[in-house]
Amino acid sequence: MEQNTPLQISFENLSYAVKVRAKSDQAPKTVVDRLKAVFSKARYEDKVILNDLSGAFRPGRVTVILGPSGSGKTTLLNLLAGHESSGTVSGNIWVNGRQASGASIRQLAGYVHQDDVILPTQTVREAITMSIILRPPPLSLVSPKSPETAVASIHELREPESNPREKDVLPLPATTKDQARHTGAQSKRNDKDAAKAKQQARSSHAIQLFGLEKCQDTNIGDSSAKGVSGGERKRTAIAMENVTQAPILFLDEPTSGLDAHSALMVMYQLKAVANEGRTVVAVLHQPSSEMFEMIDDLLVLFEGRTVYLGERAEFVDYLAQLGHPCGMYSNPADHVFNSVLYEHLRGSKRMGTQTIAVERAEQLLTQWRQSPGAHKLQQLIDAPTLAPITASQFRRTSPPLVQVKYLTKRAALNAMRNKLVVNIRLAQAVFFGLLIGFVFLNTQDRPVSVQRQNFSGALFFTAVTQFLLSILSVVNVFTQERLVFLREWQGGYYGLPAYFVSKNLVEVPIQILMPIIYASISYWLLGLRSDGVKFVIYTVVCICLNLCGFSFGLLLGSVFKNMSTILAALPGMFLPFLLFGGLLVNTGNSTVWLRWVQWISPIKYGYTAMMKNQFTDYVVDGQPIGDAYLEQVDLGSFSIGINIVFVLFLAFLAWVSAYIALLYLTNKGRGDPVKNNPKKLQQELLGAPDERFVQSMSREARVNHTLSSSGI
Repeated sequence: MEQNTPLQISFENLSYAVKVRAKSDQAPKTVVDRLKAVFSKARYEDKVILNDLSGAFRPGRVTVILGPSGSGKTTLLNLLAGHESSGTVSGNIWVNGRQASGASIRQLAGYVHQDDVILPTQTVREAITMSIILRPPPLSLVSPKSPETAVASIHELREPESNPREKDVLPLPATTKDQARHTGAQSKRNDKDAAKAKQQARSSHAIQLFGLEKCQDTNIGDSSAKGVSGGERKRTAIAMENVTQAPILFLDEPTSGLDAHSALMVMYQLKAVANEGRTVVAVLHQPSSEMFEMIDDLLVLFEGRTVYLGERAEFVDYLAQLGHPCGMYSNPADHVFNSVLYEHLRGSKRMGTQTIAVERAEQLLTQWRQSPGAHKLQQLIDAPTLAPITASQFRRTSPPLVQVKYLTKRAALNAMRNKLVVNIRLAQAVFFGLLIGFVFLNTQDRPVSVQRQNFSGALFFTAVTQFLLSILSVVNVFTQERLVFLREWQGGYYGLPAYFVSKNLVEVPIQILMPIIYASISYWLLGLRSDGVKFVIYTVVCICLNLCGFSFGLLLGSVFKNMSTILAALPGMFLPFLLFGGLLVNTGNSTVWLRWVQWISPIKYGYTAMMKNQFTDYVVDGQPIGDAYLEQVDLGSFSIGINIVFVLFLAFLAWVSAYIALLYLTNKGRGDPVKNNPKKLQQELLGAPDERFVQSMSREARVNHTLSSSGI
C-alpha cells in the first residue's frame, strides 16, 4: 500500500476580485436621467475580496481562520478548495511545492459546508457508510486473488508431479473445472463479504471517533421531521468527509449554531483528524477560550488582508508587541475583535465606514509584514516540503454500476420512508378514480347526447389529472432532493448519469402503478366499453400521460430552484396545453397561427387516444354514433397508436431536456472543462516541484556541503 505524504498548502500574493455594478457618482435627478440609467449599459468595477495574501497551512495541525463578517474567510477557504470560480484570481498556490489551483486541490481535499445538507431519511450510520461506499478511501495496490488465479492454482494442485509434461497433454477433468468455477464464485463472495465487513468497520470507527453511538440509527431529519440534533448533524457531516481519508480537510464554520459543549467536541475531533498527519483548515466564528487553546495555527483576516498568520501560542505576544496586551482572563479571539481590529471604533455605538476599515486593515497589514513572524512565514513559503504526492491520495469515486446500485437502493428506501408522500399519491389515485367514476356513473345507460358529453368530459378530466398530478408529485419531491443532489455531486459522491438513472428506476414503477389503480377504478364506474382490449388501451394511455408528466416535472425541478418558482411558472406551461387539449377548442378550426400549440400538448394526444378508443365503431341502440362524433370534434387523423407514440416522444424530449438542464447546473461555475480536467490536474500535482523551490533546495544543499567540508 502506498504511504500517504503529508501535504503543505502554500500561497503567495494571492488576490481575488469579483465584478460588481459600479455605483453612480451622481444620483439621477430627472425622469430622463432615470430612463437613461435604466436603458444604458451597466458599468462594472472590480471589488477586491482577498488582497495580496501569503501564507502556508501545515500538515498535522489545525489551522483556524478568524475575522469579522466580510473579511474574506470563507472566500479564501472556497478559493483553495476549488469551490470559487466566478471571479478573477491572481497569485500562486502550491501543494508540496507543486504549482496548484483550487481545482487541483479539490482532487485532494474534503470540504464541510457551513449548512449541512444530508438526505433527511438517512440514518447517521447510513450517511457515513454511503460516503465510504461511493467515495472509497485509498486501497492496497495488491488486488485479491482473481477467479482465474484460483483456477490456475487448482490446475497446479491436481497435476501429478511425476510427469510435468502431462499438463500440456491431458485435459482437465470436468469435475475439476466445476470445482474451479465454484471456488472462483466462492472467492468472489468472500471478497465481497470482506469488503462489506471493512466498510462496516470503518463506519463504526467513525461513529465512535465522533461520538455518534447514541444516534447512529436515528434519521437525520429536517424541519418537518424531527431527527438528530444540530451538533450530531454537524459531526455526521464531518465524519462523512473524514472517512474518505482525504489528506486535506476544509471546514466552513463547523461550530456555528452549536452550544459550547458541542462546539468543543467538534474541536476535539478536528484535533484527532490532524493528529493523523492531515492538513485541517477551518473557519471559526468567535471560538471560546477552550476552543482557542486547541488551535495550532491561526490566520486573522480583516478586509481581505492578513493581520496575523502563525502559531496560536505566539499570537498574544504579537498583539502585546503592537500595544494591545490581552488580559489574563480575556479570550484572545474576543480581544482581537474588540481591541485590535476595531480599535478606531472603541466606545462608539456606530459602525465605521468602509474607508476607515480599509485604512485600519492596511495599517495592521503593514505592521504584520514588518514583524519577525512574517519573515518566519516567508521562509516557510520559500522552503516547503517537497515530498512527492502519491496517486492514492487523490479522491476516488466508486464505479458507475456501484453508484447506480447504491443510489437506487437509497432512493427506494427514501420513497418507502416518506410514507406520507406515497400515501398521498395512493390516495389521489383512489380519490380521483372514485370521484370521476361517481360523477359520471354508468354513463352508458344515458341518452346519446349525454353519453357524448359525459364521456368527452370524463376522458378529458382523466388526461388532465394524469398529466398534472404527476408533475406536481414529482416537483414536490425533487425540489427537496435537488439541493442534496447538488451538494453530493460537488462532494464527488457520484456522477450525474448514475443519479439520473437511479431516480428514474425508482420513480417510473410508481408512475406506472398509480395510473393502473386509477384506471381500474374509473374505467368500469364510468361505463366505458366492456372490452378488455379497450381497458388495456385506456390504462396504457393513463400510464403514458403519467410518465410524460413525470418527465415534465423533472424538467421543471431541474430548471427552477424552489417550489414557489415552479408554481409561478407552471401555469404558463400547463394552461396552453389545457386550452389546446382537444375539448375546449376545436383545434381543427382554431386560430391558424396558434394552432401549432396542439402539436406539443401531451393532453391533446392522450385525450385523442382515449376518445378514439371509446368512440371508434361505437354503437348505441344499433346506431353507429361514434365515428360521426369523432369527425365532428375533429381531433385529427392520427391513430390511437400514433397518439400514444407522440405522448411518449414528448415525454422523452422533456426527459432529455431535464438531463441537459441538470448537466448545465452541475457544470455551471466549474470553469474551463479542458483546463480543469481531473486527470490533467492530477498529473500536474504528481509532477516535479516548482523550479523555484528546486533551485532553492539545491543552493541550500551546496551551502550545507561547503560548511560540512570546511568543518563548520
